[in-house]
Amino acid sequence: MARPRKGLTIDEADPRQMKKIGLIAKIGAELFSSRGYLETSMDDIAAAAKVTKGGVYHYFGSKTDILYYICSKYVEFDIENLEQSLSAIQNPLEKIKFIISRHIDHYSTHAAAAKTLLNEAYNLPPRYRKEVKAREAQYVNIMTRTLSEYLGPETRKEVITALVFTLFGMMNWIYSWYDPKGAMKPAELSGLIYEVFTKGITDPTFTAGGFGAIIARPVS
Repeated sequence: MARPRKGLTIDEADPRQMKKIGLIAKIGAELFSSRGYLETSMDDIAAAAKVTKGGVYHYFGSKTDILYYICSKYVEFDIENLEQSLSAIQNPLEKIKFIISRHIDHYSTHAAAAKTLLNEAYNLPPRYRKEVKAREAQYVNIMTRTLSEYLGPETRKEVITALVFTLFGMMNWIYSWYDPKGAMKPAELSGLIYEVFTKGITDPTFTAGGFGAIIARPVS
């Protein structure tokens, strides 16, 4: 589990303290995603969270710790119990639909944290960034296995990789335009992404003949 590197560790925190940690991280994400990490100070976070600067330092030893907590926690949120949920679904297409729906739902309820991860994680020191990237790799591996299950073992590995990152691009790029409070609700958006993506890879011209030559492994 993600934790601040200094200050009070997560394992030591009681429910009241965890609530305070969550509040500071939420405020930090809102400021980092709107102003930028470098442009936000600990004073800014303390003022917005309505706590003293010393109160912030009680839970997080530095601004970097807050950024690390936000990024790692958001990725953990995406992968938490995902494999268990997918194991209960038999149809590979339904698994893809589930992942898309869950991803968009998480974004819609944690948009500031998602934007912080996508735009500001590069500010993390190498060791912290490596840990976050390792968690992201778990998510990519789950998606890769799911698409491989649907498309079958004859599909080239590089095509699966391209499709995985195409789908992540469709889901992640919404940070630049999508407002969960707008006219298009998260369920409608996830349904749209699912239809656009799967109608492409389920089209007969993609899987047989035509584009089939692209996705199938060459015969040796």
